Amino acid sequence: MSARSAEELERALRELGVRCSVEAYDALAVAVLEPGERRLEADNVRRRAIELARTHGFSHLAVELREPGHAPTNRASLSRD
Repeated sequence: MSARSAEELERALRELGVRCSVEAYDALAVAVLEPGERRLEADNVRRRAIELARTHGFSHLAVELREPGHAPTNRASLSRD
């Protein structure tokens, strides 16, 4: 297992074809999908994304969905402290 790296995980997910950015909260990686991104709906892609998260030092991978045309807000489910 490598050291946790959100940047490297984001790069690996993009190589997989998943358009996202990655935020890290300790051992949790959050893939923030670009509006309209749907590749993680495919079982094989989702399984590979989870494997990539583990390979890059994370224990869990969550997905944040954004509505097309809606700007991100600061009403996050996770504390940003």
